[in-house]
Amino acid sequence: MTEKASGSTRRRGADLERAIYAATLNELAEAGYADLALDRIAQRAKIGRSSLYRRWSSKQDLVAEAVTRALPPMEETPDTGSVREDLLACFERMHRLLDGLGRLALQAVAAELHDSADNALVTVIRDRVLEPRLQVVLDVLLRGVGRGEIRAEAAVPLLARTGPALLFQHLLMYGTVPPRSHLEDIVDRVILPAARP
Repeated sequence: MTEKASGSTRRRGADLERAIYAATLNELAEAGYADLALDRIAQRAKIGRSSLYRRWSSKQDLVAEAVTRALPPMEETPDTGSVREDLLACFERMHRLLDGLGRLALQAVAAELHDSADNALVTVIRDRVLEPRLQVVLDVLLRGVGRGEIRAEAAVPLLARTGPALLFQHLLMYGTVPPRSHLEDIVDRVILPAARP
């Protein structure tokens, strides 16, 4: 089938992309990244393979884009006037994110990244999905330093990663996000004791 004929009988634009991303996440959740096949994604999305190959040059690019699109848009850094409340707001967003439509796919990616020789995927997921959200937590800590709530030496990337790492660890170990009550424990028992003056 020619490109013109394929394009004239199938979805286009945003509708086509949504179908492809949904098919990618479903395939990722069921098969995992290592066994993910573009042919099966095309079948799930009810499109020709050429529709995939025209848009993405590699499997990792498609997966990274699908995972990124499954996430809610980045929100502004919360500013309630309290570092504790700001951290809780950050972790509540991450909790919703992990519990959302992309949860199974994110779990599949995370479970297999450490076994993957595909460093390009690791880089894309880190740079486009994880780091921007970790930066928001670090920004909260840095603002807490300015208000005297946080020691300057505690506002570092390692501490900013702690809360998200605990949420993600629970997801990997148990297949679910932790109860929301754990968010307060993470803030009150882990982060703030390590960060307060």
